[in-house]
Amino acid sequence: MPERQNRFAAFESWNFRSYFVGQIVSSSGTWMQTFAQVWLVLQITDSSGHLGVTVALQYIPLLLFGAHAGVLADRIDNRRLLIATSFVGGLLALGLGVITHTGNASTWVIDAFALAFGCVTALERPAMQAIVFQLVGAERLASAVGINGIINTAARLVGPSIAGLLIATAGIAACFFVNAASYLVVIGALLFLRKRDLVARPLRAKGAGGLREGLRYVRSNPDVSRPLVVMALVGTLAYNFQTTIPSMVKFGFGRGAGSVAAVMSISAIGSIAGGLVIAGLRLDPRRSLAVSLIGLAIGLALFGAAPNYACFVVVCLPLGFVSSSFLTVNATVLQQATDPAMQGRVMSLHQIAWFGSTPIGALLMGALIEATSTRVPFFVGAASALVCGAVIMRPRRQAGATLVGHGAAASS
Repeated sequence: MPERQNRFAAFESWNFRSYFVGQIVSSSGTWMQTFAQVWLVLQITDSSGHLGVTVALQYIPLLLFGAHAGVLADRIDNRRLLIATSFVGGLLALGLGVITHTGNASTWVIDAFALAFGCVTALERPAMQAIVFQLVGAERLASAVGINGIINTAARLVGPSIAGLLIATAGIAACFFVNAASYLVVIGALLFLRKRDLVARPLRAKGAGGLREGLRYVRSNPDVSRPLVVMALVGTLAYNFQTTIPSMVKFGFGRGAGSVAAVMSISAIGSIAGGLVIAGLRLDPRRSLAVSLIGLAIGLALFGAAPNYACFVVVCLPLGFVSSSFLTVNATVLQQATDPAMQGRVMSLHQIAWFGSTPIGALLMGALIEATSTRVPFFVGAASALVCGAVIMRPRRQAGATLVGHGAAASS
């Protein structure tokens, strides 16, 4: 069993507390917008295939430019970068709200804004991951990574619930306006960070070779390459919930936006529990990752096999727990194995593996749903997690060589 530690140690830092408040508000607003955007696309197109296209457009910039954004995050002040991206993100949310409110939200307009948000995300994600180390340092990093994961899952609980209520009472545009306002909170939180308390992190000088240096570092360190390869495979085939859950609820069970919001919110309760449990453990890089993957496989299989909406909702809770556990374990073991000077580049590769794989997965799962059924993507995701977990549990030399080999094949 992994050793236990103080799961709330990160809150001893003023800077982390400030960051936490800003991110929980902003992430809730982002999830409101994500839910509203999904429902707006389904309303206009009534197509899982087009929803997959929209989701893909939002993550293509991270896939294409995320690694270069990681180099940038290792060169400049991440606090200033996050303030800039939050400002632009707020303006985009405001613009989409105005267009939707005036009745001019066509599919190409939604797709254009999705692509623009994707460009902001590509810059923002590596900096958000890299700044966590500066907020708490190495000793409290595991606690901070676990709580950082809880921020997203708690926002996934609050955001869709509020979005479903706003859509029913004030219309879809209200979700975009609230998200625009939420960016003001995160900007304020970043401005209130105490610079003197930020843990120093070496910044890389400008010049060529930053990305190549990062890739060489990953290839030479199995404890870094392993979670990255696993995240890429599982992220592509399992983490397409923005496409698969709304499609299952709408087309599989014939229910509306409120039912989708309920599923996402209830799963977030399990996710928060999973994040809290993992935040209190000292993790083994291989064993903990393998166990979390096997748990994810079981949860996804149960999700796909749910015979009706009531069972689907019940399974949301354990699926949220195992999903959050895997994501938290993966991010924690990766950050603990990464040199501080490489945090931006390595975590940008992590974000590419997680979110950058979404364009491929969203298109694939959208097409798979239309060709087969809304259940099949969950079984495909379960199989991918089970295979990765089984490979990692094999003897150390074989597991490392196999996973890195898979990563090299995927890259080529």
